[in-house]
Amino acid sequence: MKPEEIKKYIEDLGHEPRHDVDALAAAAAEVAYLYQSSTDAKQVIEFMLADKPIPTLATHSYGFHSRSGRGLRELFKDNYNSYIRNNGN
Repeated sequence: MKPEEIKKYIEDLGHEPRHDVDALAAAAAEVAYLYQSSTDAKQVIEFMLADKPIPTLATHSYGFHSRSGRGLRELFKDNYNSYIRNNGN
């Protein structure tokens, strides 16, 4: 997803972006690339921002994050923070 699409998605959820949308887009693209056969950047953003399950990765179990879901969140967070550090934001 492009940063503009992420900003619109956040606004459609009824919020204003509080995080760097460029970093969100970069992190989502990186995670989607690493899980390329199982997900895409849009699904990653929906999981991170709206807690929407990704069935192909079994991110939820009985309404809670599974080990896979927690791992995906950590990977996303690491990529997001790396982007922020490397781009001086």
